[in-house]
Amino acid sequence: MTAAGDAGRVLQVVENHFAAGDHIRAEEAIRAALAADPHNPRLLTAFARAKLGQSDWSAAAASAHAALSAEPDNEHTMRVYTRALEMLGRRDEALSMAWRTASAHPSSYQAQYGHARLLKATGRMGEAMAAVNEALRLNPADVDSLILRGDMFSALGQYQWAEADYRQALQLNPQHADAIHSLAVLENARGRRRSAMRGFVEAERADPSYRDVVRQNLGVIVGGVLRRSAWVVLIVGFAVILTYTLGEDGHPTVIPRVVAGVGALALVAMYARVMRDMPGGQLKSVVRQRQMLALRILQLVAAVVLGALTAAIGAMTVPAVAASVLVLSLPVVVIVGALTGERLW
Repeated sequence: MTAAGDAGRVLQVVENHFAAGDHIRAEEAIRAALAADPHNPRLLTAFARAKLGQSDWSAAAASAHAALSAEPDNEHTMRVYTRALEMLGRRDEALSMAWRTASAHPSSYQAQYGHARLLKATGRMGEAMAAVNEALRLNPADVDSLILRGDMFSALGQYQWAEADYRQALQLNPQHADAIHSLAVLENARGRRRSAMRGFVEAERADPSYRDVVRQNLGVIVGGVLRRSAWVVLIVGFAVILTYTLGEDGHPTVIPRVVAGVGALALVAMYARVMRDMPGGQLKSVVRQRQMLALRILQLVAAVVLGALTAAIGAMTVPAVAASVLVLSLPVVVIVGALTGERLW
């Protein structure tokens, strides 16, 4: 059997691997130690953590369960087992284990936080709020609990309280990506698109793993503006067509030309207001991820060009034909965009 001191030294090495994000080397070190002491609960728990880091949820759950057979009330192992069950989709079992952990360790803010998080995930918001408040009573400076409570307030529409929790979390840890991102989501929900976009970009800087989420959310914000601009695109398109029709019949075209020109300027202003906070290389990445956004941008650009040409020159056949195609394409893009469900992650 491996001596306690030997296991301790192995676990120190393993913790260094975890800190470096190298779960494979951590697993290798633990396997070697487990070969000599296969029932050591600390080693089994560490092995479960290594498997969680590699997204091997089944192996993580099995190892944590084995560790609990030796130490059934070990808080750390219980929390690891809870996480493995949750990732396996066994949410009821995970919630039950989180409750057991919180009951067995009532003075642990981490146990209360874990219970609160799963209560929220299962829609039991009242109980979740009570649990997270208990976690914060035990440790008022716990950033994760502050963010979780902020998320609950946000889900309940209590934006002022949510913002207070997010900002308190950021005071404690200004570079906490979850807090930055949650605050950005809140800003977008309040209609503060400019602040939200800055927040999303800042979240990615704090934690590059947010990259895909940030691209998605930036795309949703820009897409929302472009969806609202679709009515202006439609007006410009009809103004261009009407200018051509009236011109062919020999009637004055001043009014539709003015409408086309003003509409084109309005579209430029709407797009510029959003894009001024979009970092240089971000738009290309966002459009690559969301092809529907590229179509909306093309429609806007086409409306600007057609509206400006019509306002400056007057009735022309090619712009009128292009405007007809543009008007017909609008409902198609709107319907497809609605079906894809452009929501914040």
